[in-house]
Amino acid sequence: MDEGRREGLERIRSKLELIRQVEAEHGFGVIIDRPRNPEPVAELPHGVTEVFGLFSRLGADHFRFFQPDEVQDPAAWAARATDPNCPLGSPLPIGCERHRAPEDIECGSRIWLDPDDGDVYSYDIDDYIHLYKHPDETIDLLVFANDIVTFFDRFVLGPAYPQLVAAMIGPDAVTQRDRRGRYRDRWLRLLTESGLARTDDKEAIQEMPDVTRLTLSD
Repeated sequence: MDEGRREGLERIRSKLELIRQVEAEHGFGVIIDRPRNPEPVAELPHGVTEVFGLFSRLGADHFRFFQPDEVQDPAAWAARATDPNCPLGSPLPIGCERHRAPEDIECGSRIWLDPDDGDVYSYDIDDYIHLYKHPDETIDLLVFANDIVTFFDRFVLGPAYPQLVAAMIGPDAVTQRDRRGRYRDRWLRLLTESGLARTDDKEAIQEMPDVTRLTLSD
């Protein structure tokens, strides 16, 4: 693993320690689950096992992020189901958008990890269905990072989290507040209280400079 990813992992480790402390103090009601101790899988992109060696699930109102069962160990990876007709190469779900979903349901648009090059991205499900039926056509992807370490460091536990919300739900969802004047998104409350994200950069929220819209044919 290169030095940049190594440093990113250390930042994730430190941030997790911090948000656990802040959550213990404030009780926002977010999910910060301990790791399931995955074993290395040689075929996975760099950083996947290391990231999920730090936690197994994170999230709150807008998103849930989780370790896929398929990356738990080499046997699970070898047994994973793949779709030979998938135009995106059977990516792995590592998160889901669940804006306004019931507490006990994992649903909404998925956040995917490319098992070959490590990109983390999302797409519109209707576009994917169209592409599945018409594989010679194109689809737009929202690419958040080129590796899983950068994604969790910046978009889940860092300053680009508001951009993730804006990209997948809408800019207005970032700063929505409840009747008591608190951010409706408890994960955002946690990050801002921890000093890891802020919402006063309106241009970044609207323009989403860290998010790349990529056409599949590119």
